[in-house]
Amino acid sequence: MHLPSLIPAAASVAERYITLKRAQPSRTYDYAKRGMFGLPVFETELHAPKCKSGESWIYFAVAEGANPMALQARERLYVGAQTQDRMFRGDGMRGENFHHAQMRAGNGSDTPHAFLLSGKSIVIYRSASQRLASAVNADPALARLRTLTEQPRTARQHLGWWYEQYVLLSEPGQWRWNTAPADSTLASLLGRQ
Repeated sequence: MHLPSLIPAAASVAERYITLKRAQPSRTYDYAKRGMFGLPVFETELHAPKCKSGESWIYFAVAEGANPMALQARERLYVGAQTQDRMFRGDGMRGENFHHAQMRAGNGSDTPHAFLLSGKSIVIYRSASQRLASAVNADPALARLRTLTEQPRTARQHLGWWYEQYVLLSEPGQWRWNTAPADSTLASLLGRQ
């Protein structure tokens, strides 16, 4: 059974959030709490205020210049969800360094660091979950996704997380730096075996 893409609906209510402009290999940082040392600093531009605790967002990273409404395979970099901004970390960096451990890990040698070193930039868009829910409810092609708004919510399984899991289920292997599959409960929830 074909599952429609959620990304055009997410893009229709998205805002440009962060641009990762370049890697600065001569400047490094440590995140000792996580045992990470000598990581390159990413130069960023923040386009909107950081997410606040209790908010629910889905976000997606794409190649600079990509049209989020019609992404090509090579432009789909990473999709995730958050309830507060934890993307800026590093010892002594005062919250000004982009650090997203899972996204930075990439997929083998295909990483954000390598991508930035090639001279390309990365844009992260974010969509507020409630705004996305309104877009989903207005689109008959996404009617099946209305069940996601009815799921119990926890600190981990907030609405943005359900949307992220749907993207990973409906577009498996299509996001370059996402290596984990969708949560196994989602397929049965949507009636897909």
